[in-house]
Amino acid sequence: MNRPVLALVATVAVASVVHTAQRHLQHRQLLELEMHKAHGRMLEVATTHSDLDPIWARNHPDHVKEEESGPLLMCQWWLQFWRAGLAVGVHTPAMLRQNAKSFMKDPTGLKAWALTRHARGLQATNRHDRMYLALLNAAFEEAGGPSQYPECELDPVSAL
Repeated sequence: MNRPVLALVATVAVASVVHTAQRHLQHRQLLELEMHKAHGRMLEVATTHSDLDPIWARNHPDHVKEEESGPLLMCQWWLQFWRAGLAVGVHTPAMLRQNAKSFMKDPTGLKAWALTRHARGLQATNRHDRMYLALLNAAFEEAGGPSQYPECELDPVSAL
């Protein structure tokens, strides 16, 4: 190949790399913005709708009283927010570790994790999910969750 062709190929390659990097950065910034918007919506709902949907009372009638269902739904929302934030890189493992410790100090948070952690473990499909589970399970165990909710510690496969 002659020099002009090589220079053109190199220019196109560099432009392609720069374009890809810019698109990746824009995508990450969009994800971060969406995470911040979701956080704002969560806080708005938490402060204005204390009753919320009684889905937890319907799904776990042996463990959840009707008045706990709304707060458990908010816990679910936080858990999903942290999972998504870790997956897109908005939350770091250190940040999630600290949030999980605080979350498990709340009796409702501890109960929410006790009721769902085994199912979440069965649904984990990637390294972010496994890291998320490990961090929250460690905080749950540190807070004494397994001893407070022994009925939720059944073998998850036999419970299906």
